[in-house]
Amino acid sequence: MKKRILVFLSTLIMAFLLLGCDAFTLPPFFPTLSPQTTQAPRTIDISGTISIGTSDYLDYAEYRSPSYDLDVDPYNDVLINTRDEIRRANIKVQSTLYEIRNLYPFGSATVVNSISKGSGVIFKEDDDYYYAITNHHVIDPLTYTAQYEIMTFEDEEYQEAELVAYLEDLDLAVLRFEKNERTQIRLLNIVERSFTKISPGELVMAVGNPLSVSYNVTFGEFVEMVNLDDVDFEVLYHTAMIHEGSSGGALVDVDGNLLGINTWGSENTDEIAYAVPVSVVYMFLNNNDLLP
Repeated sequence: MKKRILVFLSTLIMAFLLLGCDAFTLPPFFPTLSPQTTQAPRTIDISGTISIGTSDYLDYAEYRSPSYDLDVDPYNDVLINTRDEIRRANIKVQSTLYEIRNLYPFGSATVVNSISKGSGVIFKEDDDYYYAITNHHVIDPLTYTAQYEIMTFEDEEYQEAELVAYLEDLDLAVLRFEKNERTQIRLLNIVERSFTKISPGELVMAVGNPLSVSYNVTFGEFVEMVNLDDVDFEVLYHTAMIHEGSSGGALVDVDGNLLGINTWGSENTDEIAYAVPVSVVYMFLNNNDLLP
């Protein structure tokens, strides 16, 4: 009961902060869809090229974190540590779309058509680059020339990023950016919960950059897996507060393991949200040879 009270108070505080913020005057990039409840989603065959619907989600193993059995004070320490760690895995994503305009009789010029902002989560590194997952609708260039930039927890300004993979049908994309001299980056674990069940009522955390709040973390619970209109796979329904700008941000468990990528919001409330499940993220990364 004490744990639930603490989570409830944390959610109220974040709601107060968000409601006090000014909204961006940018094109919308956090779509809303109407849910239709169904059974749990399909699992994924991890051998070879992965496709949705290979087997049943109900075959996933049960998952139980040692953190669930802690007393209140140690448990709160775990939550605070996870909050701080996932902030360092979170990035701001900015997409600037350009177009060539005819300025007859003065020739043509390259002008900014629009700027969209969202979130992303760092999951991999190599000798030269960090790699981050985000939503396709955050970086979608449409018919325009696009410039992608990111900002990490320790950056003071946006840095150039490169689009290396995307799939519109899954609303997922991967950006990479140079490591430089950063020392505070954290990588989210995308494997631990990829093929385990999420228990109804399980505590979850959402991290992202909603409105003008940067590296924001909110608390909620997993509700169930549902179907959304115009989405070909079942998605993760949870209650952690998200808002415009949260697209592409991580949804994690109490220990900071990735559960999904926040992608859709509700038309009626900030506290109903939907995420691409981590199993689908795993499939996407596997098929693009981007698993860590």
